[in-house]
Amino acid sequence: WRGAFLPRIDLEMFTSRHGAFAQRRVLAAARLLAVAAVAAWWSGLSTRLAWICTGEGRSRRKILSAGLLSWSLPHLALAETARPSPTELQLRFNGTEVEKLPSGFIPGWGPDDLYYPSWMEGRWRVEQTLQGYAAPLGKPYLANGQSAVAEKVLAEQQSQLGKPVTFELRYIRTQRNNIVEDRAFNTRAKLDAFAGRDVVKGVEYVDVPDNTRESAMQGGNGAEDPLRTVVVNFKGAVQKIFITALQFETAADGDVWRGLASTRTLFAAPGAGYNPLTVDEEVVTALKRSAGSVTGRLRLLGFLNPNDQLFFKAGNRAVSIADYSLKFFPIKDSD
Repeated sequence: WRGAFLPRIDLEMFTSRHGAFAQRRVLAAARLLAVAAVAAWWSGLSTRLAWICTGEGRSRRKILSAGLLSWSLPHLALAETARPSPTELQLRFNGTEVEKLPSGFIPGWGPDDLYYPSWMEGRWRVEQTLQGYAAPLGKPYLANGQSAVAEKVLAEQQSQLGKPVTFELRYIRTQRNNIVEDRAFNTRAKLDAFAGRDVVKGVEYVDVPDNTRESAMQGGNGAEDPLRTVVVNFKGAVQKIFITALQFETAADGDVWRGLASTRTLFAAPGAGYNPLTVDEEVVTALKRSAGSVTGRLRLLGFLNPNDQLFFKAGNRAVSIADYSLKFFPIKDSD
């Protein structure tokens, strides 16, 4: 469900960020990236990666941090029973002073993925609508402090408020009887939807030290069950999305589910003449079952990483926040 994408490369942004790139070289990179998405998703990577393909031109930091003035539409809230002490996941939907959860919050003895409630199993037509952007730390932390670039992107993002993007998502039952997202299918569906056309050539699962196919099968999962890390191939570019931490919970009545996935996305375009880009993000989701459909909220929290000039000044605080509403409508097998 990723929120910030790179439709084309802005000359001013990339010449300042990557040093003495000749204009001709940057234009060549722009043509290449016109068909790929730089970063995004719900582990969903969403808007962030698909805009690369729209030709409108934005960098990862431009989009992730687009909410300088924190515009928003009337807020969508899930109807939940009031609790005297909100859970940690509930609190991550409130306010703009949000700190990053530590990486590696995936205990070896705990769940190996985000487990969804049984009522999410199946195919869904999803509408994801931008409700608001915020940049809690201000302009200096956006686009390496380039105010003109940030203002331009902010205006572009404001125009997306209230406009739904529609795609299909799938949730499947694993061999261990857990409901998880079909990550390979969902990643492709979201990137293509936000790009407005087919831009993904392929998505595949890859092993990482703490989540390999061999260890998953030893734990009881099937040979085709999803892993946590995927590689996305575009024409002339590649993207790798890691889940570095996760947690989830279900409300006492069983009708509300909340989950968080911390992601790190690496984007490379071999031959483009610049180093791979890195995006750190938390994808926080709340879903509520009601009368055969599901509604929800999605919050994308963008954080700086050591490649960013203001990383140490920002600390662990979110530098961008994108809030979306979600609507799920079941798809029958006959559809």
